[in-house]
Amino acid sequence: MIQKVYKNSEEYLFKKPYVTYGVNIDTSNSNPDTCVTYTDDLAGVTDLASIDYMDIFKDIKPCLLKNGVRVGYLNKANYAQWEAGQGLSGSPDITSGNAGDVMVEFPKVGWKITTSGNTLSVKVTNNPDAGAQGFRYYAHTRVTEGDREYLYLGAYVGFTVSNALRSLSGKAPTATQTIGTFRTQAKANGTGYDLQHFYAITLVQILYLMRFKSLNCQTKLGRGYVDGNSAAINTGGTNAKGFNFGETTGKLQCKCLGIEDLWGNVYTWVDGIFSDASRNILTAYQNFNDTGSGYRNSGASEHTAKFSSYIVKVIGTSEAGFVVAPGTGGSETTYFCDYGSVMASHLAFFGGGRGDAGHAVRLFLR
Repeated sequence: MIQKVYKNSEEYLFKKPYVTYGVNIDTSNSNPDTCVTYTDDLAGVTDLASIDYMDIFKDIKPCLLKNGVRVGYLNKANYAQWEAGQGLSGSPDITSGNAGDVMVEFPKVGWKITTSGNTLSVKVTNNPDAGAQGFRYYAHTRVTEGDREYLYLGAYVGFTVSNALRSLSGKAPTATQTIGTFRTQAKANGTGYDLQHFYAITLVQILYLMRFKSLNCQTKLGRGYVDGNSAAINTGGTNAKGFNFGETTGKLQCKCLGIEDLWGNVYTWVDGIFSDASRNILTAYQNFNDTGSGYRNSGASEHTAKFSSYIVKVIGTSEAGFVVAPGTGGSETTYFCDYGSVMASHLAFFGGGRGDAGHAVRLFLR
């Protein structure tokens, strides 16, 4: 998956009100639904679908992006159509690449992740000045923290054409390449383009939590293309299936916050995170490489040896996010309901494959 971080020059004439959404997760409660409680501006919300129309979420939109410039927004219900009211005629070209890439635009937000005893607290805000309250803007950073107004993530698993990694409909996903090759192909799209990085994935995980209020995404949203499938499936299968889509057979692609195959179909590399020889978690939002050179230590190792298991606990900080922490006793239907792994001197991949069943949503540092 490719991504683009973009700085918008627009100035607001009036200061807008801001929201803060939060969840508390009781990590001692193995039930992936009841362990999650809404806090802050989500407290009392019972109609989860209504969140789609609330601040932050209503502004997450699919679009065509060409050379770092938004061409136009796409219809959230059908990517083969333009969003109404833009004065754009005809149908958007989401297949050839000539009109740009199909991306999902995420407005600038900050997050704060803390752990106290058995309570994992996750908050997100669209207040750009909440750094003093401990919020971090890592997903919207190019050089200095929070220096970009929008993050663009590929709506589809990447497809390589003319040595560039593209996000296009109707294409066979490119797989079985090194992270270095994918990184080079992502950058071939121009200034600001990169392979998806750890903090972009962390943002999507946070927003999933706020929207669906459950740690079991394969039950809460959809199984994904994960059960007994012999080959990867082309991109675009969810184009006309809304902004969030899932089902239970394991034979159809899922779609989460506009991103198809966030889990299932094929694994995707994640840049900007590395587990060093002592299994410390090293992260970065720029100058990505294969060895973690120049990355900061975002979590002293909690692992004394290779670890691979269903996730019961996570590191739970704004810097290390949901990287698995030591703990056993989890399963496909309890605690975080996903598999995680930390090994010495390894890069990361995410998402699971076409035959991974309940293991499909996981972050592996291996």
